[in-house]
Amino acid sequence: MSIKKIPFPYYQVKKGENLKTISQKFDIDSTKILLDNNMSPKQIKEGVFVILSKS
Repeated sequence: MSIKKIPFPYYQVKKGENLKTISQKFDIDSTKILLDNNMSPKQIKEGVFVILSKS
């Protein structure tokens, strides 16, 4: 079985990353990431897919 990579704007959180590091990496406001994904900061953890949209 192969794992299919999901293209931008979806991003899989990697080990050691958190909301702040993802926000800085992609230059997207952390509040926007939370609202777009209907998540709390504690839900942003390794392996989770999040939507990253600048618009």
